[in-house]
This record gives sequence, C-alpha cells and structure tokens, in this order.
Amino acid sequence: MRNNTINHPSTENGILEIHNWKSTVNSYIELLSPIQLTLEYCHGILPDDFINILMLSPEQTFYYRTDAGTSLTKFNARPLHRHNFYELMIILEGEVYQQIEGNDYQYSTGTCCLIDRNTKHREKFSGEAKLLFIGLSADFIRQLLIEQTGYYFKNECLADNSIFRFIMDNISSEEQKNYLDIFPSFQNQNSIVRLHSLSDKLLHLMMSPSLGATYGIKSIVCELFEYLNDETLFHITPVKLKTKSDFLLFSRISHLLEDTDGDLSRSELADLLNYSGNYLNSIVKKYTGMCLYDYSLTFRLKKAAYLLTTTTDSISSMALKLNFSNKTHFYNLFKKKYGMSPGEYRKLSAFSDI
Repeated sequence: MRNNTINHPSTENGILEIHNWKSTVNSYIELLSPIQLTLEYCHGILPDDFINILMLSPEQTFYYRTDAGTSLTKFNARPLHRHNFYELMIILEGEVYQQIEGNDYQYSTGTCCLIDRNTKHREKFSGEAKLLFIGLSADFIRQLLIEQTGYYFKNECLADNSIFRFIMDNISSEEQKNYLDIFPSFQNQNSIVRLHSLSDKLLHLMMSPSLGATYGIKSIVCELFEYLNDETLFHITPVKLKTKSDFLLFSRISHLLEDTDGDLSRSELADLLNYSGNYLNSIVKKYTGMCLYDYSLTFRLKKAAYLLTTTTDSISSMALKLNFSNKTHFYNLFKKKYGMSPGEYRKLSAFSDI
C-alpha cells in the first residue's frame, strides 16, 4: 500500500477522481477501487480549528488536513456532487447536514445515510463531528452476488437484506434517484458503540491488511448491513427526491412514538432529534392536523387496542400502564377514536375470533 500525505486537495489521488471539480453546479466523482473508506473529522468552526480527511483503499492511502475558518466555509459551499458508487455515511460523533439535491437533512451520532449513484449531495459541518464514508462500487456488489452461490447457509441471501436490495435495484436502474435514511430505534440509543466497533475493524483491515483481509472486509460490510437491517434496532426509510425535506423529520418523529407507544414528551423528542419542541409540534401539525400531544395519543390508543385483543389485563391496569391520567380519561379517548368503549372493543374482538 502506497501512502500519499499532502496538505492540499487533488482532483485525483489514486482512490477517487473528481471530474468537473471547478463547476459551480455539480461535480462527478469516480471510484478507482472496489471499495474505499473516508474518515472525516472536523474539530470545530473557529479559526484555530481544523479538518482532517483520511482516505483508504486497497491500493492507496490519502491524507488531507486544512485549517477551519474560511476553509470550512469553502468546504461547505463546494458544489454538489454525484458518483459512480454507493456511499454509506455513518455519523460517529457530533452532527452534520447532508444536503441532498438542494434540501438539508440533519444527521446526528448513530444515524446513517446510504446515497445511490445518481443523487447529488454534499455534507456540511456545523461544529465538531466525525464521519465515516464507505464507498462501494457496483462491481464490489456484483462480486458479492456471484460469491453467494458458494455460501454455506441458506439464510445468507443478500436479497433478504433491504440495504443490499436497495443497491441491487439501483444497479439495474440508471435513472433511479433515491436514498436510504437509517435511524436508530428508541431502544437502540447506544447504537454508536457497535457502529464504532465495526468501523474500527474496517479501518484496521484497510490500513494493516494480512492474509484473508479481502474476505474480512467483505464480511464486515455484510455484518454492518445486517446490523442496520435489524428492524428492532433501526428504522430504514427509502426517501424519494420528490419528498419534502421536513417529511423525513416527521417520519423520525413517528418512528420514535411508535417505538415507545406514544409515551414520549415534547422535550424528550426535542432532545432525541435535536430540534425545538415547538418546531416538532409544527411538523406534526402540518402532516396530521393534530398537535404533537394528540398525535402521541394515537400511538397509546393503538397499543391499548392491541392489549385489549391479546391480553386479559384489566382496563384499569392498562390505562395505568399506558400513562393515561385516569380510567375515565382513557375510556373517553378510546371511545372517541374507536366508536366504542374498551370493554365493547374487547368483546367484539373475542366474538370475531370464534
């Protein structure tokens, strides 16, 4: 592996080749290897801060360092780019904005984003943050598909994984412009520990390869995609470019409320999503016509309906478990939503099962 340590950017570094890099509209980045890793660290946005970029491929290592200040302003203002490979962004520390086709999306520690080959985008730093980008060529994915014919176990089918399936669909469609938003569930708020571990393994294998490193890299990529594909740990939302930018935030609000059966306060949601409670309330109002509190109640009532049909818990204990203020309040809200009392709902469900 040959090392290139320089203090200025380049249109070609043996890992990536940038076309139209002087364009004010968009540039095109070509991956010169089957796989590459880019570790970006922004120390902050003050003049004395700095940005480190480390790129790795099986053939090359490329290191770039610059001071922040005006350089960060230029970095964030660079033109959007697209590329001929698939790019998974993992936020290891802090938060960044991913600007996709002109819309800004906030990503914080433990979240991920998979960009296809056709979508124009750029990351923008707003403070201290560490990111890992994993670039995978179409040939890398095709090779995995070919190799799976020799896998030992039946449950190793790549098409069963939604991330691989997204990439496979894109390989067969040159015009598709979508991306995947990958957001940890409420029960997986410590996702960053596993993401750090898998990222460190990849970086170590790329920097210090030994016999079997190729298989190890492919194995970790599969392990990472399988971890992200676990529906109990992450919510994967395919986002089409025509989707409004705030709909993704509404989707994240809905996922967290679903994870907790609506038992999250406005302030708790604000802490989890890094937006003000008032703004979150306005987003919910826009898409549902309800305030955040009333929208949260729909998830609690949905859980109540489920418990009524699957358990023999008393209605009083159920109301207490779901944090309704009292039994009467629960009765009134349930009847307003379902048109019958909780007891009638349970009887009707039991009758329909006969």
